[in-house]
Amino acid sequence: MNISQCYEILGLKPGASVDEIKQAYRGLVLRHHPDKNPTDESEARFRQISDAYQTLRIQNIRVQKITQKFDDIYPEDAVSAYEQAQALARKQEYEEAISFYDKALERLPRYANAWLKKGDVLYHLKRHEDALLCYGKVLQINPDLADAWNLHGICLSDMKRYEEALESFDEATVLDPAHAPAWNFKGVCFFTLGRLEMALDCFDKAIKIRPEFAVAWHNKGGVLLKIGKKKEAEKCFEKSKKLRQ
Repeated sequence: MNISQCYEILGLKPGASVDEIKQAYRGLVLRHHPDKNPTDESEARFRQISDAYQTLRIQNIRVQKITQKFDDIYPEDAVSAYEQAQALARKQEYEEAISFYDKALERLPRYANAWLKKGDVLYHLKRHEDALLCYGKVLQINPDLADAWNLHGICLSDMKRYEEALESFDEATVLDPAHAPAWNFKGVCFFTLGRLEMALDCFDKAIKIRPEFAVAWHNKGGVLLKIGKKKEAEKCFEKSKKLRQ
């Protein structure tokens, strides 16, 4: 589809601002989301809306790159501190890594990837509240980052804040309907809350996107076992086992 068609699908005039595009997309996608209106027509409309939004988003990213000023490029010392933090994180020297992420962020407070990776390190240290703050910073800088919404949801889930976690996974899957891990974690939340049919639907979506997703097969088996479908559950567990070999 061309750019003009994308604007038309979202009900916008050509040249609409980034905020207008986001607002239109969110409103339409919530109205036509298959979870709320499970029909073939609604699913097709949902895909069309998502494709239009992604096309316009990529177009805006390209424009931003072309018009980027030299002053917007990351300072050398911030990049150096970030790279040192990454090296320490890979060696699981997490406390030391945090100090270098902080150095990078002192020079570049809107360095989204530094906030994201600092959050990951804090999560490994089970400092969930601090990790959540870091993922929140990422989303303030770039609210369209599906991976950050997914990590935000995982953190909330580990803190047993399941309803809030579901909201984050919703954001992740709306922004990226093919985000298999987000569908899987969303299913885990539903399972924990006893909403088994919804959990099963999420695991099915994760498997459809990524058929080799062993964890999602195992989780699907857990739901089937819980609802008394033992034979189907065993097939899922066997599939998961084979994929892990």
